[in-house]
Amino acid sequence: MNDDPVRSVLWMARGAWITMELRAACELGVFDALDDPLTVDALAEVTHSDPPTLARLVRSLVDLGLLTVGDHAAYELTVLGATLREDHPSRLRDLVLMQATLPNLAAWGALDAAVRTGSGVFEQVNGMPSWERLARDPEAQRRFNAAMARRAGAQVTAVLAATDLSDALTLLDVGGGRGAMLAGLLEALPSLKGVVADQPGVAAEAEAALAEAGLGDRASAVPCDFFTSVPEGGDVYTIANVLHDWDDAEAVAILRNVRAAMSHDARLLVVEHVLDAPGRSFEELRDIHLVDLHMLVLFGARERTQAEYDGLLTASGFTASRLADPVSEWNVLEARPVG
Repeated sequence: MNDDPVRSVLWMARGAWITMELRAACELGVFDALDDPLTVDALAEVTHSDPPTLARLVRSLVDLGLLTVGDHAAYELTVLGATLREDHPSRLRDLVLMQATLPNLAAWGALDAAVRTGSGVFEQVNGMPSWERLARDPEAQRRFNAAMARRAGAQVTAVLAATDLSDALTLLDVGGGRGAMLAGLLEALPSLKGVVADQPGVAAEAEAALAEAGLGDRASAVPCDFFTSVPEGGDVYTIANVLHDWDDAEAVAILRNVRAAMSHDARLLVVEHVLDAPGRSFEELRDIHLVDLHMLVLFGARERTQAEYDGLLTASGFTASRLADPVSEWNVLEARPVG
């Protein structure tokens, strides 16, 4: 933080510009082009860019610590810049491109209206709900699913540390996307079988991804609208990074359908960022607070404390939750059906 308060706040105000700079560099393929150091002219040829103008972009990327200039004025990736390559295991590039879409940024432009009303503003600003926009844009849907899948490794670690699944037979992942978390759990637990329940198009992608991962004999995907019903048959149900997308009434509707599908001795694992979970660093909590505002502007939704999740659970026919000790940024709330 700069000692000059004006300059410090000015830097914060430039944040939207930095976001769009990252988006442009990803779209141009700057980070993916730098397998080896390249001069501006060589980089411009690969990225089909105007060399003098590209030079202006890359010098700012150097300022951000994403690139560095080596011998013969050749640009190289830093450790930070490498995270924005398409082949980086973090899939951070997908997240940047997903969050930096113009409709999302337009919704953020109405944050003040969202705060005044307590409601989401995406539909008001863009003329359709965020989920509908995704459904109409296959590339946006692909990026969304890829950005969600990037979180699977840490979620798997959290789930395995939170509860003993050694006696579980079938795990049903509600809203499980392309099945990345389920695949990780099945790889860790060879005796477990699993099902992804998601929208028809997403379920088809999950079926293909699970088969490609060599799990086709133990995993499947079922088309599902979790506002209507959820498949039966699991002795463990998971719902990961889903409830924070919905307001309280919608979250209760989802959970009631999950409860209706469960036997009395099944269990539910809710995987989310719990606001008051212990052990968070300042940087992690700062990020969650920003995501909380993102949920507001897009969906009128929110991140929640454990007590707030317990309110949803008990209103839906579950016990209050047990919050597992965190081992990653993700938290696991375990609940059981009542009655």
